[in-house]
Amino acid sequence: MRFTIKIAQLAASSLALVALAACSATSGGTAGAAAASPAQPFDVASVTISPMTGANLCRDLGGQGAAPTVTIRHTAVAGVPIRLHLQDKLSDGSTYNHRNTRVASDGSGTTVVNYAFLPPCNTTGGRLNSHYQLTVEAGGNAETVTWARFNSSSRTIQ
Repeated sequence: MRFTIKIAQLAASSLALVALAACSATSGGTAGAAAASPAQPFDVASVTISPMTGANLCRDLGGQGAAPTVTIRHTAVAGVPIRLHLQDKLSDGSTYNHRNTRVASDGSGTTVVNYAFLPPCNTTGGRLNSHYQLTVEAGGNAETVTWARFNSSSRTIQ
């Protein structure tokens, strides 16, 4: 008799847990549907990079390898991944990568990045000229801006 009562109590407890779980799943499903609504689209409005100066050049060219300042204006959403990639498109058609970085967008709508990309260091003595380009990727879109051109013969920033 005692064994039968324990089984009945266990069955009642199990039934109560199943009912509670069903209620939780129903209310959680409604909340989950609201959280799964489409996210606000993220758009990059503009990308600017500080002008290249002699200080940005590598030490072999008399510079200090100073990092450029990149300002990205975008939708005012925090935490969206933004990828920045600096490349030197050389006059012979080849490309030299100057590293990349990832940052999270600032909720203010303006994200400022000071990243130490590899500094411009075209020491080809006139054989090749450089076109430094920064690409910013975010929200499924990419924007590329020119940082500067460099004449390796005259060692001048253009």
